Amino acid sequence: METYSAYWSVLAEAGRSSPEKARELLKPYVKGGYLDHLVDGVRNMVKQGREPYGQAVPRIKEVRVGGKYAEVTDCLEMSGAAMADRRTHKLIPETADAKTTTTVTAALERSEDGRWRLTGLSMKGTTCKSPSR
Repeated sequence: METYSAYWSVLAEAGRSSPEKARELLKPYVKGGYLDHLVDGVRNMVKQGREPYGQAVPRIKEVRVGGKYAEVTDCLEMSGAAMADRRTHKLIPETADAKTTTTVTAALERSEDGRWRLTGLSMKGTTCKSPSR
């Protein structure tokens, strides 16, 4: 699903932005309370002096669609993603996780404009096996 895959790179860019800019970047991909939640997360990262480092890579395992709702199950590749110091942009070593993948379930809804947008996401914290490409 295109929206879900694009969301991860936009999320990383939003995390390196101001909360206001993050909202604008994420709005085409995320809606409702989940958008507010992500912007609050950016606000907290700014306060902590942190920003995303690297990139999480989606490896979609399954997509289920029912009317205007969809659910994506993913084996997200996390080996290249961590946190960096917002001032120096250097990796904060203790934020790099030895786990390379995590199971993700994302809820999406088709908006009035016809675009799919995320309405929620949960990370299971369990290692998974990426589907072969």
